[in-house]
Amino acid sequence: MPRKKRKIGFYYLCLINEDLNLNESFKNVINYINGLDKTHKNFSLGNNKFCILDSVVFYQNDNQTNVIFKSATHSYRPNLIHKETVDERESPKDIAEGEIEKTHLVTNFVNNDLILLLEKHLHGISISQFVRYLNHYGAQLDEPIQFKFETVVKDNFLEEINNLSRVTCADIYVDKQMLGGEALNYSDNLNEVKHEVILSVKSKKMESIADFARDTFAFLNGGNNSVRRIRLVGRNMDNNEVIINTDFIERQEYISPEINEITGEPVTHEVFNEMNLAIQNF
Repeated sequence: MPRKKRKIGFYYLCLINEDLNLNESFKNVINYINGLDKTHKNFSLGNNKFCILDSVVFYQNDNQTNVIFKSATHSYRPNLIHKETVDERESPKDIAEGEIEKTHLVTNFVNNDLILLLEKHLHGISISQFVRYLNHYGAQLDEPIQFKFETVVKDNFLEEINNLSRVTCADIYVDKQMLGGEALNYSDNLNEVKHEVILSVKSKKMESIADFARDTFAFLNGGNNSVRRIRLVGRNMDNNEVIINTDFIERQEYISPEINEITGEPVTHEVFNEMNLAIQNF
């Protein structure tokens, strides 16, 4: 079988109410969701996309989990075209249907930390969407449970900032939903707008916005859903321009699972084998 590289991101799942037991809270929410029927597991992510918790397996005394989410985008069914004959035919799917995209994630509770590895791909669910999903159902419990996440960084981002003599520009990539939110309220017509909107902040002449950059990184690292990534432009001690991008700072690794030749999907047991090896070596 052919293989395909898939990116995985590293995160800590945390409780907003730190007085609760982290692992027990996670299990309570996951088990509550897993006990619902399919239609009640269904959660809208916006922009015609929805997701559902498909399966969860606990093992190692309930300290580790393998989880599969399925997501899809509906209301889009153009004709199909053959790659060789270039013949077109009408798509057989209903307008309310979408192709299933699986997202695999694994967790490991160790030393009072809940480490989470998430398979990252364009059409899957993001870490922010996963936490939104948990919090939607966690709010339905008799004693509500709410989560946040922290991004595991490959290197110390703050040290990278400290190595700069000045930070002159910060590009903040935010979710496009902010354009229609309470903060800006420009427009709700966002279907044709790219997923990310860039806010550029520049320093005054000969000044530095390093403190602003640190605050914004704390906002991102604390799991805020609106901020996606940060790109900084600054000068080092030799006055050379340096660019720092959190895309390169976030700890990411790659796995290479086999691909199902009929569906084009990664083979689930291969994905989990490689992700569980990565989390054990974390």
